[in-house]
Amino acid sequence: MKNILYIGPYKENNGLGKSSKRMVECLSENQDINLSIRPIYLTKASKDSSIFSDRYVEYESNKSNYYDAVIQHGYPMMFQYQSRFGKNIGIPEIETSNIGHTGWIDRMNLMDEIIFFSQVSAISSIDSGYEKAVKIVNEPYDLKKYQSPKADFFTYSDKPYIFYTIGEYSEKKNIKSIILAFLLEFNKAENVQLFIKTHDYSIPDQQLRSLIEYDISQIKKSIRKNDEEYCDIDILCGYLKDIDIIRLHKSADAYVNSVKADSSGYCAIEAAICNKQVINTKHIGSSYYFNEFNANMVEAFETNVFSSHYYDKNSFTIYEKWHEPYIQSIRKSLREAYENRTKKMHPSDLDKFDKTEVVKNIL
Repeated sequence: MKNILYIGPYKENNGLGKSSKRMVECLSENQDINLSIRPIYLTKASKDSSIFSDRYVEYESNKSNYYDAVIQHGYPMMFQYQSRFGKNIGIPEIETSNIGHTGWIDRMNLMDEIIFFSQVSAISSIDSGYEKAVKIVNEPYDLKKYQSPKADFFTYSDKPYIFYTIGEYSEKKNIKSIILAFLLEFNKAENVQLFIKTHDYSIPDQQLRSLIEYDISQIKKSIRKNDEEYCDIDILCGYLKDIDIIRLHKSADAYVNSVKADSSGYCAIEAAICNKQVINTKHIGSSYYFNEFNANMVEAFETNVFSSHYYDKNSFTIYEKWHEPYIQSIRKSLREAYENRTKKMHPSDLDKFDKTEVVKNIL
């Protein structure tokens, strides 16, 4: 049996925190692993109450005199080489290219091995000077929890075709461009709706909602349609439990992942696991999983990062590059998803995300 120490932000209630929690679940499935876990805190995101189970308490209290492997998961500025233990493995969150200025590559080169969740993240790191071993694996998911039927998330009397997106209200997530493309492409006569589940941990939920409603009003002014022509947009700000996120995935129709950058696009993958259509930006991390055959792909051009949201002073700077989706391509992908509802990920491809299979590729 191997003694494994996993260090990650599994207590944080954000995308990286969810990814970290999935890694804990993945490692815990292997009967040949004696697992110890320790949390780190990278953001001000509220803590995820769902992790305070007896099992997590057990893993946190577990410790060994020697670890065969130490896995560090998060932004590379946190990576520390542990020479007194065995293999040092890093799982970095790499979403942009041209990251040489960050100092992250020096930290990554200290590790014995780096695990990437997409080819895009690996290429970005190699182009910026990463020199050690590379391993690309799928993110692990508990596929069984997505299989059982869930109660409907929506209560519409006349259910429309629902486009939806989940994520922080930030430049990277590009939600304003989704709103613009949606309002341009569809009219009230078509029974369609956009649902936005979002958050911004720096401001209260009601303040964020007011901000989004203001942005929508300004977008409508720029489009200049008559008010009665606009399709409905629903907004939900704040935290949802995992079971409610699954209900949302199962109840809506097409997930819109028109982001400018990601490492693996976990919400888009969850949508695919729930047998939903996915609209996805080309050339970003999640495009490692999505292509023209299983998703509606959005054309995008490479440009410098411009973002007020960042996790440390060296991340998401103007020196990095990401991919800006074309509004017309988002519009086209929305229309194609609405009119042709059969383009989905094949079940055999989804099996590759199963956590019991992924863990075999990690160690």
